[in-house]
Amino acid sequence: MNNVSEDGQWMYDGSKWVPSNTNGPATPKKNAPEISVNNSGKKSERISEVGWWISQGVTQFFILIGFIMMVMSAGYSHSASYTEGPVVPDQNDYDTDKNGLEPGEIENFTKDFEIYQDLQEKHLKDRNQDTGNAVYWASIGPGFIILGLLVFCLNDNSKEMSNSLRITMMIGTLYLLSNMLFDGGAINFIAGIGTE
Repeated sequence: MNNVSEDGQWMYDGSKWVPSNTNGPATPKKNAPEISVNNSGKKSERISEVGWWISQGVTQFFILIGFIMMVMSAGYSHSASYTEGPVVPDQNDYDTDKNGLEPGEIENFTKDFEIYQDLQEKHLKDRNQDTGNAVYWASIGPGFIILGLLVFCLNDNSKEMSNSLRITMMIGTLYLLSNMLFDGGAINFIAGIGTE
């Protein structure tokens, strides 16, 4: 494309028309010539940008969900370990005249002790459920984080990542996957091959 107008008084610098001094210090005309700029390359760049944003969103979604699951697991684990159970009734609280439990006092103590046993059974059931939830979310959460990292490593639209960085991240992600699936057994097996 020619950057100088037909009369030689205007020059297109890529974004706007500016006066040209190719014909000496003559004053250019007031009206700059019209030019049509081909924007077909920008459209394909926009499509590539949309794909990049979608892949980044998917990556961040999976990693965020994985971290939320890990936080939930820690909350359930804390609840299972530190939630206090019901208080055991004390016989001394029912002995009003301090001469041993009499038949009426024994009956009151027995009723409250049966209520305590029901509450204790429910408490233990809830704590077992909290322990199960903690184990469940702790085993699912890392999977989502690893899935997000895999999407990030295999993303074709990643513009800033070099191949060496992509390979390094892929090795680290596969290491995390091995630890999650085999409790590090595969890595320990490979590391122990040369030591025997």
